[in-house]
Amino acid sequence: MQRINLWPNPDFVPSGFHTSGSGKDLAEYMSAGRFTNTSPDYIDLPFASCELGAEYVCCFNISATVAVKNIAIWSGSGSWKPQAQTVGMQTIRFVPAAADTRLGVPPGMTIDSLIVELADTFDETSGGGRGGGSQSASAETPCRSAKAPVMA
Repeated sequence: MQRINLWPNPDFVPSGFHTSGSGKDLAEYMSAGRFTNTSPDYIDLPFASCELGAEYVCCFNISATVAVKNIAIWSGSGSWKPQAQTVGMQTIRFVPAAADTRLGVPPGMTIDSLIVELADTFDETSGGGRGGGSQSASAETPCRSAKAPVMA
């Protein structure tokens, strides 16, 4: 299966895709390959084309945080959080319930290497496993940047 990242700007290039779910220009929050939420509110990073009912995996690196709120994926009335809210690679498994699926980044958090893909392709290429049916996998689950080579 081909891996397809549903976040169209994983390197957070200001001239790349930089619009929030509400249409806000996010270029000012992107620098040196990172997204830093310096606003007083959550900023939503929308995922394109999530099929309702399919299982997805979201990986990202929290590179810095002083956030007092949690990073989470939101879809309809459901939400999924990583087990850790600390610096390091994080993995979240989720099943979208609405077309407006997005990653909510809290104020005071910096992330990079955002990947959103079907769980089947993630599991096939990275050995991600199903995590015992948990909606959020552990921080030990490896994530790769969109540019990293895929090892079989």
